Amino acid sequence: MIYLNAVLSQHYLPPALSGAVRETLGKPLRRAAPLTQLALLGALASLPAERRQQPSALLWQSTSGPRQETLALLQEVCLGAGEPMPYDFLATQPAIAAAQIQPFLPGLQSATHCPLDSAGTANWSLLLNLALNWLDEARYHQILCAHLDSSPDGASGHWLSLSRKPLENTLASLQLTTDSASTSLTDTPDFPAHLMCWLQLAESSSLLLQSPAAPGLALKFARL
Repeated sequence: MIYLNAVLSQHYLPPALSGAVRETLGKPLRRAAPLTQLALLGALASLPAERRQQPSALLWQSTSGPRQETLALLQEVCLGAGEPMPYDFLATQPAIAAAQIQPFLPGLQSATHCPLDSAGTANWSLLLNLALNWLDEARYHQILCAHLDSSPDGASGHWLSLSRKPLENTLASLQLTTDSASTSLTDTPDFPAHLMCWLQLAESSSLLLQSPAAPGLALKFARL
């Protein structure tokens, strides 16, 4: 069993994203791609300052990935405007997001990116199963799971913060189950937003996240 401590959904229009970073840090995050800025904002909002040095992992999925950055790099190369700058190339690598937020999240020890191939689909079940296993094995004290997407129209991030032990702000417990009697939700990118609605409405004591890949197995959230 592991514990859910924060549920977060964020949406930004393109001009607002860098402004939100500046407001959070007190300065701009130079040469940071929208996806990196989105990851930073969500990670800092999900973990209070006193927990940012504890051993942590980041598991995140994305449908868009660094598509904007890759298209910008290809356009620069194809137009023959000269050699791309090193940071332009680095922005096309998903791992750079974790590297750039690590100075603000000193306890971050690993990050895993899971690309998705279809809009409107997600694999929260995979992220949460990995988190459950790693926390049970005491690899980390806490794990952030996220779905991040950015486009020319805006950026959105959905986050869950999980820990090995219950905290003062713990919202629910989480474990694997074969139970099918509880309220269930579909595995979609905005699953945390629906999870938050369930937590606020208090209509049932537990909720299931069903995985299309394993119909007989589900992740059960239970109120504390």
